Amino acid sequence: MSHKEHPPWYAPIVHFATHAVVGSIIFIIVGTPSVLLGWLVHKLRDWGVSEVTLTILQFLEYAILIMDAILFLAFLGFTTWSAIKELKNE
Repeated sequence: MSHKEHPPWYAPIVHFATHAVVGSIIFIIVGTPSVLLGWLVHKLRDWGVSEVTLTILQFLEYAILIMDAILFLAFLGFTTWSAIKELKNE
């Protein structure tokens, strides 16, 4: 007979916290190019670069930031849902 041990009661909380921290770090890593693009647009505007180029770069900056935020919130939602399901199974 195999005896299956149950994980401790705090295991879902630890899983959620770990996922939240790692997800936050990934959010920062993916969002960093957006910040750098904002800085680049500011510098290029000072140097007199074409408005078309600046507009495209600014669009990319916003697109990266918005998609990163949406995916981060979705990740937190799924992680929360998973933690709740894991808590209910105990």
